[in-house]
Amino acid sequence: MNTERRVRGVRLHVDVQPGEGTPLLLCNGIGANLELLQPLVDALAAQPGRRMPVIRFDMPGAGGSPTTKLPRWMPQVAGLVADLVTDLGYDRVDVLGISWGGALAQEMAHRRPRLVRRVVLCATSMGMVMVPAKPSVLLTLTSPLRYFGANRMRATGARIYGGGFGENPEVARHYAAATRAPDPVGYLWQILAGAGWTSAHYLPLLPQPVLVVAGDDDPIIPTVNARVMAMLLRHGRLHIVPGGGHLALLTHADDIVPLVHAFLTEGEDHAEPGHAARPQRGVPARARRARRR
Repeated sequence: MNTERRVRGVRLHVDVQPGEGTPLLLCNGIGANLELLQPLVDALAAQPGRRMPVIRFDMPGAGGSPTTKLPRWMPQVAGLVADLVTDLGYDRVDVLGISWGGALAQEMAHRRPRLVRRVVLCATSMGMVMVPAKPSVLLTLTSPLRYFGANRMRATGARIYGGGFGENPEVARHYAAATRAPDPVGYLWQILAGAGWTSAHYLPLLPQPVLVVAGDDDPIIPTVNARVMAMLLRHGRLHIVPGGGHLALLTHADDIVPLVHAFLTEGEDHAEPGHAARPQRGVPARARRARRR
């Protein structure tokens, strides 16, 4: 279901796929539109067992969401997206964040621990406190030019994404075809949202179970960052994808998606310690409250 939601005065392009139980919120990489995650949504739906609702959204300036006049810092973005979840009628959500979206996922888990049940962090870091990429890769990421044109996307992607992105014609073709170039101002706002941000001071305090996934051939986020994060997390798990790059979630989906699905559906026959009981299957919070009246 594609729709538009207005949250805190901001128009957001949103897609919600139906399912049962706790929904999964997908937080995309910088400048990326929600259609790029369709292979992940399809792969999750094909897994045996529970089919979870999946929520996707475009950040302002990306995909179908208009650019805002002013930027927001990461805590403000986290509050905006958390309000989107509750506006959709849910009082509990799992969050999967990719790259820039991984920073957003961490911030949501920190600021809304009652809302966020479990977290999956893919190809991401602690922000300013991290082992950085090579300067040439960082320079490429400061511009959204790679999103303008299929040929540019394939050529640039092969250089900065690693993990055989350029050697996988099917993935590269889909990624290029599904890409919608972001608004340059909106792209800049996302860069500014992460400026000075870090999760290093609160990462060891997160109460949620966290799965950290990283490829061992990621030019953007060196693998050592994932190892440090997993070590700091109170309830962290680490999965390194051999030969995986920055987009391992797409290029190595056969390896990662079953792992992610198992992590999110683990132990659902009983309430998790320290958390409320599992929500009724597929029923948003607003509907459950209406039933009790």
